[in-house]
Amino acid sequence: MKKEIVAVSKDPDGTIIAVKTDDNIIYSLNQAIDEVEKGNFTGMEVVSREGTKYLRTYPDESLDNNLSNLNNIIN
Repeated sequence: MKKEIVAVSKDPDGTIIAVKTDDNIIYSLNQAIDEVEKGNFTGMEVVSREGTKYLRTYPDESLDNNLSNLNNIIN
């Protein structure tokens, strides 16, 4: 079953550095990118800009599921 990202962790500049899935596993951004590329996460794609890979939700009508709008990971 594919995992869904439900929360994120950001550095002081607001850059996403980790994600949490619906099964309560926390992945670094690089680990999450690898998992998305393997097809293990739902609703996500990896895009590349100037040689750097990024995570992005599939475009839809909702802003609520955008990574930058998800709740912060609470440890």
